[in-house]
Amino acid sequence: MEPTIQPNPRKTALLATNDQQLAAQATAAAQYWPGQAWLTLRYTTAAKFTRLAADYAAAVDSRQQAGSARPVAADELLDLDAQIEANLYRVKARLVDKYDKKKALAYYPTLGIVKNGAAYIIDRDRTRRAAALTTLVAGLATEKIGDGDHGTAFWQPIATRYNELKGLLTDTNGDISKAVATKDILRAQIEQTLYSLAKVLDANYPDPAEYKAELRAAGFQREQYR
Repeated sequence: MEPTIQPNPRKTALLATNDQQLAAQATAAAQYWPGQAWLTLRYTTAAKFTRLAADYAAAVDSRQQAGSARPVAADELLDLDAQIEANLYRVKARLVDKYDKKKALAYYPTLGIVKNGAAYIIDRDRTRRAAALTTLVAGLATEKIGDGDHGTAFWQPIATRYNELKGLLTDTNGDISKAVATKDILRAQIEQTLYSLAKVLDANYPDPAEYKAELRAAGFQREQYR
């Protein structure tokens, strides 16, 4: 009676958890598989997996590129928020000078200023703030208080850039969502195929040393994959 062949033990993680590393692993497997004429899977081929690995690597790159501009834009928006908070009092002071403190309140909405509790502010919601800044710039002209260092020359660049950055972040978030969805679909297919390949190698290389060597040749069993 022949001894039962036990599956080879595995001490390290078979697949990478990091997208970049998994893409590299898939690329290595795609290079290995075509040279193994005996190695077949019922549901896919080496040629199909080569295309899949390339598509996944491209999707990983697309996801990274889509998100690369976001931190910079977000930081710049925070800087603009700080300028808005620090200088809005100047606009309110000009209205008080033109009217009086009580009457000035009625003109705040024409400059995008809204009440928030006991304070009067430019709405902190990014979308509403972007629109309010446009209103503020138009209101400066309407009220004829756009002169001076903190008039139109000060607020127009802030309003313009704020709207640009808000649009950029909106577009970036949409691009990121699409890129993530595509990447995750491809990742599931990559993982399924790689696990299948590893099982085939396991079945065909019962000697643990040979199995480990073949896994490495196919792009598996790298120490950095966790």
